[in-house]
Amino acid sequence: MSRMLEEIDQQPAVLERALREGAGQIEEAVELIRRAGAEMIVIAARGSSAYAGTYFRSLAETILGVPVLRAAPVVRTTYNRSVAWRGAVMIAISQSGQGPDILAVVEDAADAGIPVIAIVNDEDSPLAAAADVVVPCRAGPEAITATKSYTAELVLLAALAAGWARDEELLRGLEAVPSAVADAIEAGKKWLEAGAGAELIGALTDCDRATVISRGRNLGTAREVALKITETGGVFTAGLSAADFLHGQVVLATPEVPLLALRPDGPIGASVDRALEAAAPYGARQWLIGGREMAGRARMLDLAYDLPESLSPLALVVPGQLVAEKAALARGRDPDRPNGLVKVIRTY
Repeated sequence: MSRMLEEIDQQPAVLERALREGAGQIEEAVELIRRAGAEMIVIAARGSSAYAGTYFRSLAETILGVPVLRAAPVVRTTYNRSVAWRGAVMIAISQSGQGPDILAVVEDAADAGIPVIAIVNDEDSPLAAAADVVVPCRAGPEAITATKSYTAELVLLAALAAGWARDEELLRGLEAVPSAVADAIEAGKKWLEAGAGAELIGALTDCDRATVISRGRNLGTAREVALKITETGGVFTAGLSAADFLHGQVVLATPEVPLLALRPDGPIGASVDRALEAAAPYGARQWLIGGREMAGRARMLDLAYDLPESLSPLALVVPGQLVAEKAALARGRDPDRPNGLVKVIRTY
């Protein structure tokens, strides 16, 4: 068994621990945001953590109506300029807490008096030391390929948004996340053993390109699943908005390019359906991971999760992690040692 698969299996326990042990720090972070009178949130993050930030953007903008921007570290590290984020609170998200570019942005913000919240797996990292409030992922040591720290970031960001908005539905939904993720892991494993799931692995074994689409609160999920397939299996995989797919990227809709759709129940589902309908005439081979609304559809993993749409990324991402792990092995690659990657990537 790969270490990646072991860590995928650990996620329900990690999520339960992150929520239980992090409740006090989430409250502290919410109070910091309220005291600051935040008119804007700035996300400082790279890679998978940036996709977690994409998820938080959707939550904050749809639930709270607060704009969320992503900092461009190159402004500080290469152009040596500062951005005047007046009225902002910065949320820095990192698994290692050691990336020099994210640290430079955080230190610049702190020097300007902008409050900083760090969501980080390593509580002893430089990023944690630079922040006003630290919310630890509590995921423990992790392989190069991030799985459990990513979902821990998602659940903590959801808890932060729920507390800030005083959203009772979201707060109640968080209690069901660990069991929903456990169910999604088991359903994903069974799906990949035979039938449509095994067919997807076969398609990813034989191709050199693939596409993952979704939208809204699952846009970051699509990008994260695409990244996992790319880095573990060596298949160039585009993670796209279903809406953007219709604006040009539909040219990827061919039999040679597997198309995986992450389709949550609710209003975003219809947007994903339109993209799939547009791709169908060109012979695109389509697979879906989603909820009850599309139960029984061909090549569909029906998760039947009992979560509000705002928490659906936590259920939808874990089968995508399983797809990436199994496809990497099928292609003769080690998902624990992706070519050219290390755990701490030092970008400037």
